[in-house]
Amino acid sequence: MLMGTDSRTRLSSAPLILLLAACGDEARISTSAYLAAPLAIEMLEVTVRDAGRLIQWNGSDFQPRPEDAVPSTPEVETAIEGPDLELAYRLQSAGIVISTDTVVLPRRSDWRWSVSVHSATAHPEENCFGCFGAQAFPLSDAFRAPGQDSIWVVWAGNSIDDPAIY
Repeated sequence: MLMGTDSRTRLSSAPLILLLAACGDEARISTSAYLAAPLAIEMLEVTVRDAGRLIQWNGSDFQPRPEDAVPSTPEVETAIEGPDLELAYRLQSAGIVISTDTVVLPRRSDWRWSVSVHSATAHPEENCFGCFGAQAFPLSDAFRAPGQDSIWVVWAGNSIDDPAIY
């Protein structure tokens, strides 16, 4: 008998489809605050414009975490597509705005943004791992501690799936 190929031994010509879990399909943001008296965490409000929604944190949302004593917010997931993130901060006391402004962060998938608000005169770059940018904003004279004449907003980032270890 001549050996041949019959339909039972042929490989199917239909493509084999594998469903793989997508990597890098998330993005997150959190904030921390390094404020010196006469500023207080209760004076701070941070708002993130994330595509069609607003993420808002006020002073009570900034809490020390087990891994870090610096008051910070819980991490929140952001959209991976859409316009860049706009982060606005506002410090106010008794209804008077002490300092306010906005920074823009590029939207990235597989990314964790960590934004910190500092009262300082010079760039608070020491201990800043993964820093991508910083910007200083004016601070009302009545709320300046010695050597701290500005509010610095510093943003750092890292991959979620493959983070750099500092």
